[in-house]
Amino acid sequence: MIDLYLGKADVNNYGKGAEREFLVSNGAGNYGSSTVTGANTRSGHGLLVVRSKDGETHTVLVSKLEETLHAGNKKYQLSTNRYKDLIYPDGFRYLQEYQGNPCPDFLFVIHSVFLRKSIFMPFNGTCTAVRYELLASPGPVTLEIRPLFAHRGNGVTCPDHAGAGFKAVNSGNMINVSGRGVASHVSFAGKPNQGVWREKPMWFENLVYEKNAETGIPSVDSLWSPGYATAEMEPGDVFWEVMSEEPISYNPAELDVMLRDTVERQERFVNGLPINAKHSLAGDLARSSCHLVSENVDSYPAVISGFPSARLRARDTFIALPGLTLATGRIGAARGILSAWLERSRSAGGVMPSYILGGEAVTGDIDSGLWYLYALQKYTARAGFDFARENYAELAGILGKYEQGLPELGAVMDGGTKLIKYFNTEKTNNWMSGDAGGEPLVERKGYLVEVNALWYDVLRFMEETARAIEDGKKAEKYSALAREVKKSFADIFWNRSADYLYDWVDPADGRRDELIRPNAIFSVSLPYAVLPDEMGRSVFATCWNQLYTTYGLRTLDPHNEKFKGRAEGRPDQKKKARLRGMAWPWLLGQFITAYMRFNPGGADMGWRFVRPFTSHLRRGCLGGVAEYFDGVMPYMPNGDVLSAVSTGELLRVMHEDLT
Repeated sequence: MIDLYLGKADVNNYGKGAEREFLVSNGAGNYGSSTVTGANTRSGHGLLVVRSKDGETHTVLVSKLEETLHAGNKKYQLSTNRYKDLIYPDGFRYLQEYQGNPCPDFLFVIHSVFLRKSIFMPFNGTCTAVRYELLASPGPVTLEIRPLFAHRGNGVTCPDHAGAGFKAVNSGNMINVSGRGVASHVSFAGKPNQGVWREKPMWFENLVYEKNAETGIPSVDSLWSPGYATAEMEPGDVFWEVMSEEPISYNPAELDVMLRDTVERQERFVNGLPINAKHSLAGDLARSSCHLVSENVDSYPAVISGFPSARLRARDTFIALPGLTLATGRIGAARGILSAWLERSRSAGGVMPSYILGGEAVTGDIDSGLWYLYALQKYTARAGFDFARENYAELAGILGKYEQGLPELGAVMDGGTKLIKYFNTEKTNNWMSGDAGGEPLVERKGYLVEVNALWYDVLRFMEETARAIEDGKKAEKYSALAREVKKSFADIFWNRSADYLYDWVDPADGRRDELIRPNAIFSVSLPYAVLPDEMGRSVFATCWNQLYTTYGLRTLDPHNEKFKGRAEGRPDQKKKARLRGMAWPWLLGQFITAYMRFNPGGADMGWRFVRPFTSHLRRGCLGGVAEYFDGVMPYMPNGDVLSAVSTGELLRVMHEDLT
């Protein structure tokens, strides 16, 4: 079976090809990404993009390769670039097919010349290798490969190259490049005496990244090249170009072994999945999960938020962890990630941080600690209570912080209702936080519905944990608290006129938000549901009738006057749309779990909810799921092209609910 195959109709057209992006990674945070046309459409694209030691930032070292084929006294430029008013060269015209697994594979066809190009990153390596194989040709050809260097962050552009300070040193078959304070290396390998480096420095200026332009961020860039390698090739010949963070070169035999090991590792991983692969979607998503879970032995294991953002965010990590690790059999990785974040919490005085900035853990989100305990709950269901037993005091401490109050987060457990509330209305640090032009994207204060659904769930989990380690006193305390929370939750959040839940209730002034938002789904989707079944069924029905779309739950009822169903217009309008109408796949995961709760035995219908993503996996990031989608037809993807929470939640429901 050939997975993720695209034929000529999809790759031989710039518009279609530029919308399809490939991704390779080393399992440690380094990645390579571009479009199947070869044109970079984002500043985050690059064939060698490396993660910093602190895991927070990524640097684009080698942006792309410009390839030219000389055959029969004619020159064919195989590369594609986008400029303001021009696409040049237009090498995508020679593409006949693309195959995504086990690694990105391109076939260029020029009359009777067939040239195959493959790209891979070895696991835990520091390089990207590109393999060129001349499959057929009526005679010898010459291939020219010119590397283009960026040496900048993956979220910025450098249109002005003054002061870049690029220079290159040729040391045999390796070119050592320095500039903008960093270094990178390019080497080539082939049969004996194959490959000659020709020094010819030049700048490629005014390149345009159209996806940047669509989102209103700087989109014009300049790249530097020191020269190009040439290789004479005959049918059956293979030539390699290797881009590396360290000055390491390989011979063809070593590269063949690395490629074979990479392919075999992926095959073993997919064949060993605990997911019931009823649908090819499971295998495709599992492969994509490898890009999102970093297991580098030299640093903390981590869940990467997505690409191209590539951040370390607590909430994203804990939501995605059950699907990315437990559903794919990586129990050890899950434990390592939980340990790493618990250590960060320890360093922050028992408060679970929200994200990593400059190598430092930063607190801010009200729900980070609750989502951590949710992830641990899922881990414990698979691996037992050993981790919870070993770290019980600290886990109880995380929960205790919510009872005693978190001044850092502006939140505390209300002594009367036992619900979690904001006591500092200046802080709006929940998953719907943000502002555009000084205006909050979503006003929320007081008691938040999903925070308190989580609060109930983790209280029950900690009760379960306390009983498992025979701490009866704590177990009774958590049980009593949970009972009070459950009663208060229904009394305070239930909107009798709509048979739904208020999104938030402010105890200070009695205001209640009647807008229909998806946060109510957590009241019936978490392992311990806070609502009785009769209320829960009504909540689920409203979510289905008002918020469900093919690719996720909308963030706002489409009948509301503030609804924005498409990410279009000014940058501030696009930002508002994220939480005023966009549909999020990770919420669909919770929706499917709730469906299965009320419809046991309905797995066939559950698969119908996830099956449309099979088509999406052939667009956008090939094999991956975007961060969010337009809330109206045609449901265009937005945000990260490969999202940890989207991918993780789909894997989780396939593993937990649809087996």
